[in-house]
Amino acid sequence: MAKERKTKFVILGFLLNDSLSGYEISEMIQQSTNNFWQESDASIYPTLKLLTKEGFVSAEPAYVGKRRKEIFTITAEGRKAFIEWFKRSPDPDQHREEFLLKLFFTDETTEEQMRQHCNEKLQELKKLQEKYKEIEDFLLKQSPQKIYWLRTLRVGLAHLELDIFLLQEQCGEVYATNNN
Repeated sequence: MAKERKTKFVILGFLLNDSLSGYEISEMIQQSTNNFWQESDASIYPTLKLLTKEGFVSAEPAYVGKRRKEIFTITAEGRKAFIEWFKRSPDPDQHREEFLLKLFFTDETTEEQMRQHCNEKLQELKKLQEKYKEIEDFLLKQSPQKIYWLRTLRVGLAHLELDIFLLQEQCGEVYATNNN
């Protein structure tokens, strides 16, 4: 059986409560789910066309000045498809991380380079941790409707904090020498 593309459900999920343009959907994805589920514009716009063709969304033209854009609204059929997908158990996650692949293959000839990768990765994770905490502060000020966004973020933050801890643990000698 072919693997089902989830892009349509990401889009339908964002359309559950609001009618949005493709650009607005893309921006919302970049600011939220992209932290754990990436979608590119190259998949969003063709999927919107497909969802329209399948009757899962309707598209109405809107104008900003002279510029035309389409506003998409989920249909009853689209809502039904989303709910049916939501009821199914999630597929197993496919985790791929190049950093871990390099750590796995590190030996005495690549150890120095891996130390550099460890330092870079730690800095990257700490910046992401700051970003997540800013998002958490923002979500705490939002309405109760965003409680599941906050819960999702907190799971991501816990994963990130664990990654930071484990990275420091696995590359401990790197930080001991660089932080003294």
